[in-house]
Amino acid sequence: MSEPGIDPCQLRLERDLLSSDFESGVGAGLWRVVKLTWPYLDVIITAGDGSGLGMRILVDGYPGVAPGGQPWDHELNALLPITRWPTGGTAPQVFNPNWATSYSNAPYMACDRGGLTAHPNWATEHPARAWNPSRTITFYVREIHHELRGATIPKATG
Repeated sequence: MSEPGIDPCQLRLERDLLSSDFESGVGAGLWRVVKLTWPYLDVIITAGDGSGLGMRILVDGYPGVAPGGQPWDHELNALLPITRWPTGGTAPQVFNPNWATSYSNAPYMACDRGGLTAHPNWATEHPARAWNPSRTITFYVREIHHELRGATIPKATG
């Protein structure tokens, strides 16, 4: 039985954040939770250079609706400036400001709601990498981490 007044989607997400699958990524230093302020999950996902990319992920409707992430500056509690988006490897295709600014700065991926909104055909054309209701938040952050393996995160200037 769910707690009164708590969104069942939130309860499901909280359960998935405590799963051994998610925790193994935390333990390996691949990602970490900054905070959960429903309906947003703030995380840092490790890039190939060892730095971290902040992400704010909209998780309303979870897991029936794909998460919707955007690069985030947790210190300023604001969108990460495009000049600090990941570079190198496949990151420029995934974090593409020419596309993303039309879709809430979403990563261009089949596991993100922005990508699936723009390309609903991805769900059937790329089922191994597409979000579906049987996925968990671990799948989402793992997909982002995969794309950041060859990336660096530019440092703030000034």
